[in-house]
Amino acid sequence: MSTWTNKDGLVVNFGTTRAQTMPNGFNAENVHKTLVHKFTYADVANTDTAAPDPDEAFIPAGSVITRATLYVTDAFVGATAVLDIGLKVAAGTNTADDGILSTGIATIDADGDVIIGDGAYVLQETGDLTGIRLAADQYIMTTYDTAAFTEGAATLVVEYLEIEDL
Repeated sequence: MSTWTNKDGLVVNFGTTRAQTMPNGFNAENVHKTLVHKFTYADVANTDTAAPDPDEAFIPAGSVITRATLYVTDAFVGATAVLDIGLKVAAGTNTADDGILSTGIATIDADGDVIIGDGAYVLQETGDLTGIRLAADQYIMTTYDTAAFTEGAATLVVEYLEIEDL
């Protein structure tokens, strides 16, 4: 931003009228980023080692997942099924099949159920970021344990921080 003071003392601003970066180095933009992953029961496999589509959204290396919330949009059905939501790398290799959350059928069997992720790769209230900082770009994977689902759909919202330096 540049300014000029005219003859009568009025300051004239050119460009943006507010600072984009504060002098102490912090900026006012939202540092949290969000990845939204919608899926149905048909997308939930017993194992998931397939490479993701190259255009699929991912959480970048160096990031830390600060929150993950699962919103059930169509109740899941599956006698003793367990839903695991985790992470995998671009080659399809599993990082942690339940690294975001693992939940039984009883918690996702109604429209509107909401589950907060508490997996090993989701930041808890306190702790060391070293173990949960993502070492490589990570893609969402959904798998089941015990039994397959026969119905259901959900939206997973993952909030994360891209941390440049720790």
